[in-house]
Amino acid sequence: MKKEVLKYLKLITGLILCSIGIVTILNSNLGLSPWDVLNQGLNNIFGITLGEANLVVGFFVVLFSILLKQPIGSGTIINLLSVGVFIDSCIYLDFIPKGESFIFRVLLLIVGIIVFSYGCYLYISTGMGCGPRDGLMIILTKKTKYSLSKIKTVIEICALSLGFVLGGFVGVGTVVSSLCVGPLIQFFFKINNKDVKELEHRSIFYEIKTLKNYINRKFKKVN
Repeated sequence: MKKEVLKYLKLITGLILCSIGIVTILNSNLGLSPWDVLNQGLNNIFGITLGEANLVVGFFVVLFSILLKQPIGSGTIINLLSVGVFIDSCIYLDFIPKGESFIFRVLLLIVGIIVFSYGCYLYISTGMGCGPRDGLMIILTKKTKYSLSKIKTVIEICALSLGFVLGGFVGVGTVVSSLCVGPLIQFFFKINNKDVKELEHRSIFYEIKTLKNYINRKFKKVN
């Protein structure tokens, strides 16, 4: 049980870092991250917040990932329900500085991309189920001969293009983000001696069964 608690703490920490990274990139004012270009496009059309748009897009990506037989774990559900809230909370609390000088904006962009990429690695490596967008990345990486970095880059460019059509803001930071996030996530897996193609994500049904067995064992010991 202690091991499971630590996994959940690692998962939540990773998701918080992802959210902080997203808002940091946003505050650099050099262009949104690719998925947030899409989220902003939806914000412009429907008047929903970036967090709400993140939730809507995530829901539809999850459905597509299910069709490709990507396991849906507790991490998937927590990601889907919490990242949008974390993003809106970061924006509301306004603790991340905004870029004024060009050099500081570039620094914010770099820090945001690194923090976001590490957050992605951190929560994906728990094996508790990927978030909507990363689940799509993982399943396509496993089903094709291409590397995670190449798959991630293609997905980011597709999200960027659709978001641009819907009116999302594309800047130099958007292009840098779309080209760097995939390689950075792959780099973090490599330096931690993990292979994303060998990483097995457990489903929510497996977790429920495991929890049920744990409770039954504890109950038998008591009696």
